[in-house]
Amino acid sequence: MNRKQKIRNTALLTALAASAMIMAACGGHSGHGSSHEDEGLRIEGGDALSGRPYRVTLTGATELSASMGTVSKINPVTQEEAGENEWFYVVPAAYFAGYDLDYEEVKSLSVTFRAISGDGKISEYQQQLKITDPLLADQWHLYNIGQDPFSVDLDPVARIDINVIPAWRTILEDRKAQVDGSGVLIAIFDTPIDLNHEDLKGQLHDPGIAGSEKFINAGITLADLKEDDGIAHGTGVAGIVASSGLNGLGGRGVAFNARLTSFSNNDLNEPTVLGYMLQTEGLKAVNASWGLDLMTYSNPSVADLYEALYEEGIAVFHSQGNEFDEDDSTDKPHILGECSDLKVDCEYKQTNEIARQPFVIQVGSLNSLGVKASYGSTGANLWVTGFGGEFGYEGSYSSDSSAAIVTTLSSFADGWDDWDEGTPWRTADNSFYTSKMNGTSSATPSVTGAAALAYQANPGLTVSQLRYLLATTSRTDKDMPTLALETAASDDDGVYHERIVYDHGWQENGAGLRFANRYGFGVVDAHALVDGALGCSEDPVCVKMADLPEVFVSSNSTPCTYADSTQMSVKCSFSGFRDPEDEETTLENATLTIDAVTYDVAGLGYLPEGAEGYCADTASELTETRRAAVFKANNRLQITAASQAGIIDALIKPVYTNWDINAGAGADNQELLDLIGDLEGGVQNSPLEIATSTFYLETITEDPDRHFTLSFKSRCKLDLESLNRHMKMKVYGRR
Repeated sequence: MNRKQKIRNTALLTALAASAMIMAACGGHSGHGSSHEDEGLRIEGGDALSGRPYRVTLTGATELSASMGTVSKINPVTQEEAGENEWFYVVPAAYFAGYDLDYEEVKSLSVTFRAISGDGKISEYQQQLKITDPLLADQWHLYNIGQDPFSVDLDPVARIDINVIPAWRTILEDRKAQVDGSGVLIAIFDTPIDLNHEDLKGQLHDPGIAGSEKFINAGITLADLKEDDGIAHGTGVAGIVASSGLNGLGGRGVAFNARLTSFSNNDLNEPTVLGYMLQTEGLKAVNASWGLDLMTYSNPSVADLYEALYEEGIAVFHSQGNEFDEDDSTDKPHILGECSDLKVDCEYKQTNEIARQPFVIQVGSLNSLGVKASYGSTGANLWVTGFGGEFGYEGSYSSDSSAAIVTTLSSFADGWDDWDEGTPWRTADNSFYTSKMNGTSSATPSVTGAAALAYQANPGLTVSQLRYLLATTSRTDKDMPTLALETAASDDDGVYHERIVYDHGWQENGAGLRFANRYGFGVVDAHALVDGALGCSEDPVCVKMADLPEVFVSSNSTPCTYADSTQMSVKCSFSGFRDPEDEETTLENATLTIDAVTYDVAGLGYLPEGAEGYCADTASELTETRRAAVFKANNRLQITAASQAGIIDALIKPVYTNWDINAGAGADNQELLDLIGDLEGGVQNSPLEIATSTFYLETITEDPDRHFTLSFKSRCKLDLESLNRHMKMKVYGRR
């Protein structure tokens, strides 16, 4: 990195100037203000970044001060009174708040202590406070000063981080503790994690569920690594959430004192594992950094399990996907590539149940430059953005590489699946760690870790309250200029020959919240989230979120009509909202504040006519020709939604985004088909409820003049009868 002379913040300059004056007055001679290197003074425990108090011991001293920070006889966290010749010392928050340090200054902090003995003798002691966890200085997602120990082409941009240091410094006075995730249990729903890893083994929790040995805390082995080079994934994810802190090893998790349970997902065994999660006492959050690409199917029993997790107060965080620019794959034979050329998301991500559940928190990815990661999938269902980075060191093959994420790697890594082998970052001292973790798989655990801090601050938070706090405390383009977006559109896109919007950029909905398909409600801010959790009881909206929402479903039997004579444009309007479990209970004149919205599009299909030649094949038998035709029709399809507020349109599915619904683009994968059943029958006969986050906190009421709508634009004629058989809008809300 091209380092420039840094200018310290005013508070630090003042502190150092005071220290210099003391030294000048003392003259630097023993017997009257001598300087010592560790002589007589002992400093133990503590942590500079998180503000954990150090215990300082100096025999014979009656007074002690420091060149910066606070020295006290009372522990500011525990209120413990120091003993004779003891003090507590806290490094000032101002030292880190300016983001003007260089790499070495983060790793080691110089402090001068000034002592006065009983006979009036003044002495000074120079202390080097080394960073407690050695790789923390490399974890830009936790504290970003523009450091580049990775030899990437584009240095991280200072201040682009999760803002966790002030969160860690938050004191919970009623519990005499600092925020670090203590008491919060997190499920890592992923490949097995390394149970023996030096930075993870102390975090593990066994829920003690009989018969669960294959799925819970199974642990990876050297044989697993030799067989599957992706098996280390879960270990990296776990480290971002909660690798141990203050232990002198490796790096640090966002919630470094949280507890972890590993739930293996090697065999797509969702129902079994979700059932175990519901049996795990004290579980607060699930990190699910996985997904299925272009394999749309519906499994109502799995949907019910995710809803049960929500009702039990267990938040599920899911990675949105890494297919934004993926326009070519042998596993996806029908995929079309205009998306990549136009910078449109290449894959529609609401495929399997976890990806479209309205209360599963979908997470996008930011890189170290402060913009959406190149691979990061987007969508109207996105809720929040975490820190996923890019691809890290790429040698001579790239001119625009930027940093990935530093986290735990398997303790078998040396010689087996070493992601960093041959990179400048790899040394003998960091063998069991990696600087190459990335993807929404990395972004999601950064958000899960921040949520764990919020749960510690307010253990009673419900999932709806947590979603509310994420939506209202995350940083938008108004807070982070790097997030600025412009509307992406074409006046003549070559398909519709009219103005088509591919991405609206940032929009402000009827509740005053800013939302973008690329970032959701913004980039997570750990400190603001913790503050919001602590202040929830003083926020009337947050208080209201404590109860489960009411659920209403539209009941008008033919909500959809053709918008013009071409039969290639359909508009659906929703009314007659009723409780699905008690049809006598209707919305009537009540006004609901929206928590979530879904639309059942299981009836989406095409007639064998349209503006393109491939339309005729969309209704043929289930052949590769038919699959390709439906796939192309779906690619050209656009879905938008509008609310009663009528302020903005939600872009649910952009033109050129690939979607396999009813096409089965991956149907050559027989093993997967055997696991999830018959895609064609499953999609047609079960609800396929896609979600949008865009209208969060807007209101809905029965109004004959204003409706929520869902609109389809196609190049093939749409099957109106099929749409109307299934089409429903479901709204979750509170009066």
